[in-house]
Amino acid sequence: MDTRQLRAFLAVVETGGISAAADQLGYAQSSVSDQLRTLERDVGTPLLNRTSIGTVPTEAGQRLLPYARRMLDLDGEMRRTVSGRRPLLRIGALQSLADEWLPEVLTAFDHGAAGPETADVTVTVTSRTRLMEELLEGRLDAVFTLDSGPAYDGPTAVVGTDRVVLVTAPSHPLAGVHPLTLDDVRRTEFMVTEIGCIYRQLFDECGRDLGPSLKIAMITGSLNALRRLTVNGRGAALLPRFSVQAELESGDLVMLDLKEGLAPLTIEARWRDEIGPGAAPLRALVELTQKFSPAAWAMA
Repeated sequence: MDTRQLRAFLAVVETGGISAAADQLGYAQSSVSDQLRTLERDVGTPLLNRTSIGTVPTEAGQRLLPYARRMLDLDGEMRRTVSGRRPLLRIGALQSLADEWLPEVLTAFDHGAAGPETADVTVTVTSRTRLMEELLEGRLDAVFTLDSGPAYDGPTAVVGTDRVVLVTAPSHPLAGVHPLTLDDVRRTEFMVTEIGCIYRQLFDECGRDLGPSLKIAMITGSLNALRRLTVNGRGAALLPRFSVQAELESGDLVMLDLKEGLAPLTIEARWRDEIGPGAAPLRALVELTQKFSPAAWAMA
């Protein structure tokens, strides 16, 4: 088998169809079909099931997936090493970290702020659930996320700490309440993200600290929309401080002081073992993020 066959196989699994895989790879559909037939003939068993709702891997195909990814990773690593290019690091991050903090860190990293160990970096921005799936599947080398949710058995490092804050627009009725009590909070309406989003999980966890049955005014699909709706006075929000620091500084949002406080928030780096030449640059990048943590950056 060769790498073209493995790339065709992975593209079909990831896109769910031969036509979509051909578009992704820039091949003719017939070429992808030929590559798949050759691969199945080579391994001696069917690897894909073509169904009315798409193409899915067989049990044998599922067993092939991690090996195919490792072989393609090794092929890319070999070509970079032989040609003298820098290692590749595939990084994943939550939207708020990618929007507000990570670009500055990666720019500093690219300019040598972490020392001589450098790498080319790609960034995937998605939900925490998807970040962890791609890390475990070997499609990402490291992720930056919040510590909420299931534990991770691989290497981790604390990048920094922050805290969840209660914010509203300056014109919101809650902004004029002093002192602010839990009863006041329980009577207000909250803006939240969709179930499954890390920020919805934070709301649910903090909501348990604030009391049962917090009122939800609107559910939105993104952090950016949540911030804008809150700025426009549609409700209150519970979010990490670093994710709303710009709005706090501009006066578009105000932070309400709860005497009871909310639990601190840990920002973590999680990565895979045995990533070859990328291991040293990754260690250097993680150390740099610890010096330039999201909370420290937000307060700078």
